[in-house]
Amino acid sequence: MTMILPFGPGGSVDVLARALGVAMAEELNVPVVMDNRPGASGAIGAAAAARAAADGTTLFFGSSSTQSVLPNVRAKLPFDPVSDFTPISLVAEVENALVVNPAVPAQSLGELVAYAKANPGKLSYGSFGTGSITHLAAELFKMAAGVDIVHVPYKTATDLDVALMGGQLHCAFVTLASSMPHIKSGRLRPLAVSSSQRSPFLPQVPTTAEAGYPAVIAVSWGALYAPRRMDPALVTRLNAVVRKALEQPQVKERFHAVNARPLPSSPQELAAYQARDHARWANVVKTARIEVEG
Repeated sequence: MTMILPFGPGGSVDVLARALGVAMAEELNVPVVMDNRPGASGAIGAAAAARAAADGTTLFFGSSSTQSVLPNVRAKLPFDPVSDFTPISLVAEVENALVVNPAVPAQSLGELVAYAKANPGKLSYGSFGTGSITHLAAELFKMAAGVDIVHVPYKTATDLDVALMGGQLHCAFVTLASSMPHIKSGRLRPLAVSSSQRSPFLPQVPTTAEAGYPAVIAVSWGALYAPRRMDPALVTRLNAVVRKALEQPQVKERFHAVNARPLPSSPQELAAYQARDHARWANVVKTARIEVEG
């Protein structure tokens, strides 16, 4: 069995997929080979998985990037995030947090909003790039809070963190998977976690809903898919295997190492979850008038 990953080795998605693959291989008694297909923000790997046979020999580790964000910021993709795949199960959620440089005089989300309103157009926020979830999350926040903060895109999470810590930026939405060391060291101050519940990794930090902005939900996630038209019996079998794998202590330990929360689901729950996420970002792209790439 081959599991296609739409990103390169070493990142959080790679860590999650490999931990899941090892556990699934033990349960199925067949080797699960990781096939990293990075490029085009995940579109290359997704397209390869979409063209594969739905016989159980190829699976796809999709994410919020490939299945809900990318389809909203690219006019043309070599795959359809819904019709080209058979949902199997959600795998994990990775919370995003709104953080500020410690020099920013805001100890809470409410204080940041007040500060931004008192200084319209003078604050800046960073992202992993135009059209990334960190960009869309900040635009969603701007819409909900009614603030004017300038977007400054960067190429990588590392570049973004460096700019934040160096004072070139005031704030940003960052993933806990990439920025937790800087939060723990005090070089970045978290004001809120953009999820419906508090993060087990930052339990002292309120959610955006608790801070008064329940519409600001921006969570990165990973899920397992198969090519379209897979036999329902095989889907049921693979769903059970994923659920059992996510209960294994060694899998939970690997997920915890990258600040990810295991989140198994039924295929139907995954489809509904993806649809809600896709609709949220479609509304942000339209309302914020974010330019869609060709």
